[in-house]
Order: sequence, then structure tokens, then C-alpha cells
Amino acid sequence: MYSDAKNSLKSILDWLAGTDEGGWEHQIELGEQCKSDMERLARPIYRGAKARSHGALGPERDPNAGKLNRATPHVRAMLTAMRNRNRAAALEHGRAALAVM
Repeated sequence: MYSDAKNSLKSILDWLAGTDEGGWEHQIELGEQCKSDMERLARPIYRGAKARSHGALGPERDPNAGKLNRATPHVRAMLTAMRNRNRAAALEHGRAALAVM
């Protein structure tokens, strides 16, 4: 799932780097889905008592949770810039997100 989120972000960045003025809404939808996936992956996963009895202590975390938590604010800022049709700012924030992923 982490690689899917990263690939989605790369796809959005490719679109932003282009000159296509159509498709903003579609790209924003993709960005929202990407952000949701990133937030979901970064959350701890709680298993039932049976899993804990087999030696698992506390919730499980995606090994990339730290990267996702650092990248998510950049993705939020990218989406805000996209809603304002500010391609340059969206690219800047998107690239910053990808850099920490």
C-alpha cells in the first residue's frame, strides 16, 4: 500500500509538471484518495487479545509510518494549492512530500 500511495503521488506530480489545464478535479480526487491512504497507513493497527497472547506487544505500525506522517502535511498543502489552481505551489509541496517518502 505504501508503494501505491507513493506511485499515486508521482502520477499527480507528473500531471502537475505538464501543461494540461483540464482534469484539475480528477487530480484533486486522486490526491484526496492518496492522502486518505497515507493517513490510514500511518495509523497503528490494533489486533485482538489473541494476537497479544502470542507475544505481540501493543499496536502494530507500518514500517513507513514516520515517513507518511512527515509527508502528509505536504500533501494537504499540495491539495490546497491545487484547489486554488496554483500549479507551482502544488508542485513544490508535492515534491516535498515525495522527498520525505
